[in-house]
Amino acid sequence: MEQLKSIQALRAMAAIAVMFAHLHGVEARQSGGAPILSSGWITGVSGVDLFFVISGFIMVWVAGDKAPSLRNSGKFLFARVMRIYPLWWLFAAAMAGYLWITYGVPWDAEMLQRLNTGGVEHLIKSFLLIPHEAFPILPLGWTLMHEMYFYLVFAGLILLPVSFRVPALILWAMLVLASISAQLTGYYANTLVSLILFPMTLEFLMGAGVAWAIKAGATRFGWLALLAGTLWLFAAARSVDFTDTTTLMPTQRTFAFGPAFALLVYACVALERTTSLARRIPAPLIWVGDWSYSLYLCHLLVISAVGRLFFPVFGTAGPIDNVIFMALSIAASLAVAGLTYRLFEAPVLNRSRTWRERLFKTSD
Repeated sequence: MEQLKSIQALRAMAAIAVMFAHLHGVEARQSGGAPILSSGWITGVSGVDLFFVISGFIMVWVAGDKAPSLRNSGKFLFARVMRIYPLWWLFAAAMAGYLWITYGVPWDAEMLQRLNTGGVEHLIKSFLLIPHEAFPILPLGWTLMHEMYFYLVFAGLILLPVSFRVPALILWAMLVLASISAQLTGYYANTLVSLILFPMTLEFLMGAGVAWAIKAGATRFGWLALLAGTLWLFAAARSVDFTDTTTLMPTQRTFAFGPAFALLVYACVALERTTSLARRIPAPLIWVGDWSYSLYLCHLLVISAVGRLFFPVFGTAGPIDNVIFMALSIAASLAVAGLTYRLFEAPVLNRSRTWRERLFKTSD
């Protein structure tokens, strides 16, 4: 399957947007309350919404037409498990090690006591990406719980005849919409039921719909979708308050950002396939797209570490300190992401492909 450079570029932008949102938070917390980045940068967490749309698109793009069989379903799921878990375990273990060194236990004891959750249970469920009352040990892992849920359901869809898959996705969307109407889920998917019914699942389904549309040959509306998606994105950024922790916020961000990013994913892929867009995408953006999963998981740890080392030494005297802190944080995050991808993520993925072919022995 061909690599879509536009999708890699969008992955890069999603990871960078989330990084800047967290950079604002760390800067505000550690710079004496005088950050250069305004609170508007927290909107960058909508990069998660873009990741969800991209995930739905990629699942259909690479496996939507696979013949129904246990072998194809197993091969797909094995690939996704090896994509998600090894790198997650690396950074979740790094976070546990930091907590152990700092506080004497590999978890946030105060938070778990407040939630009446045991430390060992928290570690096990965090590493396995199982929903529970607490956020995973590395909080960014909450998104990976949704990703794994998407993959499990899609692996089941691969068992269906190809002609049944679009209707099945429509039924899936109707189930989530019914849950939204009844307000059955809260701010965070802390149970399997809330994970299944969570509003942001619709973003995955929007991405899946985009992929099926393009596979069906609907690529004529790239420029129109680009304009509509850009305008919708600006409106969404103004309408959603990401500091709101009410139960309605996941629904609001889904309907605000999901369609905007679905339009933009459609636009980028359609234009890549009908114009010379691919040749115009800067190579560094493609590289960061390749590193995007590593960057997503490492950046909060790296930025926090830079802040803890930087501000006690250089102080918080003025904006120059903050500019230097941000430059160091961005450079360090990209460097760690690139090295992690080269030294860990890519070798694991290459080895997993070999294992997958041996396990499933398929030529399709």
